[in-house]
Amino acid sequence: MTLRRALLLVAMAALGGCSGGHAPPPGTAIQDIRAIEIRYSYSGWDRVDEVHRLQPGPGRRGFVRRSPPPTATDGQASTDSVPAQRVAELLWAVDASAWNQQRAATEMARRVRPAQVLKHAPIAASDTVPTCTIARIQGYLQPMLGVTALRRRLDAYYAGGVWTDDDPVISVRIEYETAPAQVLASRSQKLMMLPWTVGEAPAGGADAPRSYSLPISQAVRRLLPDTSRAVARLTAREDDYLLDDLARDARMACEAAQR
Repeated sequence: MTLRRALLLVAMAALGGCSGGHAPPPGTAIQDIRAIEIRYSYSGWDRVDEVHRLQPGPGRRGFVRRSPPPTATDGQASTDSVPAQRVAELLWAVDASAWNQQRAATEMARRVRPAQVLKHAPIAASDTVPTCTIARIQGYLQPMLGVTALRRRLDAYYAGGVWTDDDPVISVRIEYETAPAQVLASRSQKLMMLPWTVGEAPAGGADAPRSYSLPISQAVRRLLPDTSRAVARLTAREDDYLLDDLARDARMACEAAQR
């Protein structure tokens, strides 16, 4: 078995929980990669600009990642080794079939932690209806935490609009020695920065293909150092917007029942 085949099989197994069991895509050439560049920027409450570049290491059995310093006061960029398996995971995820929004909502519903949702209950305790205590709000939250209910909630969450003071941008460019580059990007404020645009927009003004692929988010995160500001966005299981939405609905249900 060749190194390339072995790495792709390992990548498929590593992402199998979210992959739906696709076979490794044809033409994925880890040995042909010249470089991978990951850019992350953010302009909201503060400013972030990161450029991470991965290139094949000695013998092409791994990759060397060069990343910016964690803070502006650290003038030294970091250099780290990245296993080739992690690069293979990204290639597999990018070339696999696109995910639709409903599939992503189903997988994200399984990732939401009920304990984290219940911890958010104190913000929903009612000032106008004293009987809607924290404990009672948590009781109203419980039926909202089943996978089916969360799937409907997350489907609406991903279909919803955007909010101000938050402008994340991430792009990934995979450069090959003998093939055109692959490009994917996201400007999403939502969990795991879904969806991704995969490839360039076709001619005629059409949008670039989109994918709500969790494996893409997971694979990109695994190529970044823990110090990257993008990591939290690519790993979060729930965010304040989802938690606030659940808590608000629980409070409204409680108030309606107690009046």
